[in-house]
Formats: sequence, structure tokens, C-alpha cells
Amino acid sequence: MASFKRAFMLVFSPVRDFFIKHPAVLSGYIIYAYFFVTTMGFYKDLKETHFKSFNILETFDGVIWMWLLAVVLVKVIEYRNRLTSQERLRIEREKELQIKSAQVITAHQMIRTLQHEINNPLAVILLYVQRSLRKEPLSPETQQSMTEIKNSAERIAGVLHEFANAQGIETIGSPVGELITPSKDNDVA
Repeated sequence: MASFKRAFMLVFSPVRDFFIKHPAVLSGYIIYAYFFVTTMGFYKDLKETHFKSFNILETFDGVIWMWLLAVVLVKVIEYRNRLTSQERLRIEREKELQIKSAQVITAHQMIRTLQHEINNPLAVILLYVQRSLRKEPLSPETQQSMTEIKNSAERIAGVLHEFANAQGIETIGSPVGELITPSKDNDVA
């Protein structure tokens, strides 16, 4: 019994898929089969009885209803396919949003880790620079260099802090390629 069902589905599935994909063909088969049966009945009645013009209308009135039914069938199948495709698009968009959300979370965690790893040696550099600036009298050139080192280290720490506290990131174009920056509209105040 199971093999018969499997064989039936093996034959029936492509036919079903074809008619779902092309509902007008299915409705055409139904209409013309009905029309054929009705015509045969009409010719049989015409041969056996006297021909009346009302018999034509009475015999073929079902064809009109069949055409209307076919139009409804095609519209229902098209509507169902459109809903299915819209549902598929919605699911794809949700998956894309989940992937982007995971990417943002991963980038945020990576930036926090980098902030921690870079801030530790940066704190040591700043400590020694500040100690050198306070301790010994330095030449103006050396003092200028130490101040530049201090300012640059503080700038690095500030950028890392800004990235670590950003609620989102965005990519911007630059002459060297795509760069990421914290989103301006999502920054924490």
C-alpha cells in the first residue's frame, strides 16, 4: 500500500505542481472538458428531438458559469501564491535582520575587548609620559614630543571609549576602503 501511495505521489506531484504554477491551464481543461460533454449531450438531444433555440441556451448556460468559476479559481491560486511569496520575503527579511543584529553584537563585543586590550598598555604609556612631564626639566622639543604622545594616547582612548559605548555602528566610504564608525544618531548621551 505504501509503495502504491509513493508511486501515486511520484506521478501526481509534478502534475499538481504544474497546475499550481499554471492555474489557467487547469481551468481550461475543466472548461473544455465540460464543454465537450455538454456538446455531446446537445448533439444527442438534437438527434433525438426537434431542434429548439431555447435548448442551446439551456444546454450551454453551464459554460458561462464554468468560465466564471475558472476566473475565480485562477484568482484564488494567484492570491495564495502571492501570500506565500510575501510570507517567504518576510521570513527572509527577518533572517537578514537577525544576522545583522548578530553581526552588530559581535562587532560591539569585539570593540569592547579591543578597548580593554589596548587601554591597558595605553595607560602605562600615559603614566610614564605624565611622570616624565612632571619629574624632570625637559627640553622644549622633548616636552613637545611628550605632549604629542600624551594627546595621541588620550585620543586613542577616547575613540575606543566612543566605539565601546556606541549603540550601533555604520560603514562609511574612504579613500582606503570601507571604515566603521559609531552611529551618530544612536550614541548614548
